Amino acid sequence: MAFVQGCLQKLVELFYLTEERKAEKFLAHSLSNPKKINQNLKRVFSNKYFRVFKKSVSSNGLEISISKKYFKLAVDRNASKRRIKEIVRRNGLGDVLGGDYVFSVFRPFAELSYMQAEAEIAIAIKQITKE
Repeated sequence: MAFVQGCLQKLVELFYLTEERKAEKFLAHSLSNPKKINQNLKRVFSNKYFRVFKKSVSSNGLEISISKKYFKLAVDRNASKRRIKEIVRRNGLGDVLGGDYVFSVFRPFAELSYMQAEAEIAIAIKQITKE
């Protein structure tokens, strides 16, 4: 009987851990839905490829948000993130953006060539720095 009680406690503990993980998943904010945007973010640029938000609290590095809704495979999400990071690094825009901005990328961004993506990001950076 003592053995059965020990197993039941572990099952209950395991159940609570999985429930906590599910709750964390649903508490994450979606940057693609304007109604669910965090109060600490302010939209400073938007086009059909991506949006740029300014954070009220500065952090380390550039943040890039890509939703599973638009890019189902992690390979595609990571490729888009690498492309944006490389464009920012090659153009020396890391100092301009710092840790104050968040990129939220949409599906049409994947269809852009590298040169087109670079041009779109350059336009966004110019508009952001004017403000």
